[in-house]
Amino acid sequence: MSDDNKDLLRFATEYAEQDVDLYELLGVDALTTKEDIHRAWRKRSLKHHPDKAGAAFDAAKWELFERARDVLADPTARAAYDAAAATKLLRRQEREAMDQERKRFADDLEAAERAAARARGDAVQRERAAMQEERDRLAEAQRARDDERRRQEAAAQEVEDLAEARRRVREKKDEKARRRQAREEMKASLGKKAPAGPANGAIAVPGNYVVGVSDGDGEAGKKYWELVCDKLRAVQAVRTLLKGEATAEELQNAEKGVEEARRRIYDAEARYQRETAAT
Repeated sequence: MSDDNKDLLRFATEYAEQDVDLYELLGVDALTTKEDIHRAWRKRSLKHHPDKAGAAFDAAKWELFERARDVLADPTARAAYDAAAATKLLRRQEREAMDQERKRFADDLEAAERAAARARGDAVQRERAAMQEERDRLAEAQRARDDERRRQEAAAQEVEDLAEARRRVREKKDEKARRRQAREEMKASLGKKAPAGPANGAIAVPGNYVVGVSDGDGEAGKKYWELVCDKLRAVQAVRTLLKGEATAEELQNAEKGVEEARRRIYDAEARYQRETAAT
C-alpha cells in the first residue's frame, strides 16, 4: 500500500471520528459513482478555488474539499470512511439508546418515587382522617355521657324537688290541722265548755281596788279594773288569732295569756274577800 493510500485511510478515519460528513460536503450520497464524485467536487469547490476566491481564499477549506474528493473517489478509503462512520453512528445510537434507557429508568424511578410519595401522603391523610374520626367519636361519646349525667342530675333534682314539695305540702296540711285543732280547742274553752281556771266576777270588787300582783317584771299595784281590761285584751287576742293564719304555738301562748289574766282576777277577788271579812 502506497503512502498516499495510507494517508487517505488515515484522513477517512479521522473525518469519520470528527463527524465530518464528506457526502454532504460534496452534495452526494453513498451510491454516487466515482465520476459523479469528481463532477460534484468541481461544482461545489469552484467558489473556493484560489482563482475564484482571491483574497478570501481559505486553504483549509480548499484542502478539505480535495480530501473529500480523494477519499470518496478511492474505494478502499471510501469503505474505511463508511465503516468508521457506521461504527461512530452505531456508538452514537448505542449511547442515545443508553441515554434513553437511563432517562426511562430515571423517569420510572422518579414516577415510582412520586407514586410512593403520593401513597405515603394518602396514608398520612387516611391516618389523620382516622384520628380525627376517632377524636370526633370520643368527643361525641363524652358529650353523650355529659348529657346523660346532666339528665340524671336533672331527674334527681326533680325527684328531690318533688319530695321537698310533698314535704312542704304535708307540713302545710299538718300546720293547718294543728291550727284547726287549736281553734276548735280555743273555741271550746271560750264558750262551748266551762273556762279552765277559776271563775271571775263571783265577788263584787271595786274597780279602784289596788291589787298587789307581779308579772315577773317588777310590776305591782294594779287596780282591779286594769286586771279586767287585761283579760279582755287577752281574749280579743285569741279571737284575732283564730281569724288569721296563726300557728298552734301562737294560739297556745294566747290561751295561756287568757288563763293568766283570769288567775290574777281570781287572786284579787279572793284577797278582797278576805280583807272585807276581817273588817
